[in-house]
Amino acid sequence: MKSIQKPIVIVGAGFAGMTFALNLRKLNPSLPILVVDSEYNFIFKPLMYEVLSKEIRSWEATPKFANIFSNAGITFLRNCLTKINFKENILEFSDDLKLSYQYLALCTGSIPNSFLIKGVDENCYFFNDFQDLNKLKSFFNKSQKATFHKKLFIVGGGPSGIELACKIKDLFKDQFDINVIEKSNEILNKNKIFNREQAENALDKRKINVLLNSTVKEVSETKISITSDVGITSFDKDIVIWTAGVKPNLSYLETDEITKKFGRILVNKNLQIENYKNCFAIGDISVIEGMEDLPITAQVAMQEGNHLANNLQLLIHGKDPLPFEFKDNGEMISLGIGEASISGLGVTFSGKLAFEARRLIYASKLPDITESLKSASSWIFQKKSILKQFFKKDNPN
Repeated sequence: MKSIQKPIVIVGAGFAGMTFALNLRKLNPSLPILVVDSEYNFIFKPLMYEVLSKEIRSWEATPKFANIFSNAGITFLRNCLTKINFKENILEFSDDLKLSYQYLALCTGSIPNSFLIKGVDENCYFFNDFQDLNKLKSFFNKSQKATFHKKLFIVGGGPSGIELACKIKDLFKDQFDINVIEKSNEILNKNKIFNREQAENALDKRKINVLLNSTVKEVSETKISITSDVGITSFDKDIVIWTAGVKPNLSYLETDEITKKFGRILVNKNLQIENYKNCFAIGDISVIEGMEDLPITAQVAMQEGNHLANNLQLLIHGKDPLPFEFKDNGEMISLGIGEASISGLGVTFSGKLAFEARRLIYASKLPDITESLKSASSWIFQKKSILKQFFKKDNPN
């Protein structure tokens, strides 16, 4: 076994970083592990839609990092990484703190990508963290006192945009005319066919307008301009919510410092950064050589975190790491208040039962970390009749 004299530092405590840290601690309780994140709280992003619709409370989906890691015997530091000296194994932070590491895992996640489109950063709302959520809730609270049929545009027909559209329609009924703008020729173009069909039905039932083959040219204070097959069209708008894509949060990396692909850190199949085999990158910021088509999802991030914990344990004991293999466990999408669609492992079903199962599955996939996350899912365990239906059905479609 190799001697560990400096800490294993994990920068970023989203799904990838948190899963890695907690699984590594279970595998090797004596390791010095330090987790650094710029926020105080973990953000359970898949449940942000339920916080918006008040199906769960906000604190239930935002447990404090200090509680998560102290309960596991892991040191947590709130700070912002500004620079990495890979050759000297030194990290520099915003308050001039410098830290040495023996192994480094970068898991800093993603931020919204405005694609340099004029007016997006200034005139759009986003839905990437709880600060964005609170701004959106504030807008809706003010809008409830105003007239009906306000013009609302959601840019991006992926899961986030579709889930938001359905939740907002169920929450506010006819207060908003909702339009989803999607650049491709169909919504959810990277998702399972069954979920796409259910989403199309959900949008149609709610009379949500979808503008396909359309891209945003500009967003001003009062208008949104869209380019499509018919040319450029300008629409009046009251609010635009931008869910059209994300980019890796890599502000601490210097240009050409390490190899990148698609703007993300390129790692080998062992999740190691080339030329720096004691450094790893997982989650949204990385792309695995030969596995470039992996989706940017919490499922992938958690599997990478778990695999990296096992690989680091092998390295510490002088053994060769193993290549990462992704197991597709399917996907779930919320389709309004109390409804969802699930497709995976040969099972497809939708509606209220899918919504209950989705919440249960999310709870079961999370590490056993705090009472606050347990409370977020505890209600589902009381619904015995629903759970019996779920587990008894061989094909609940």
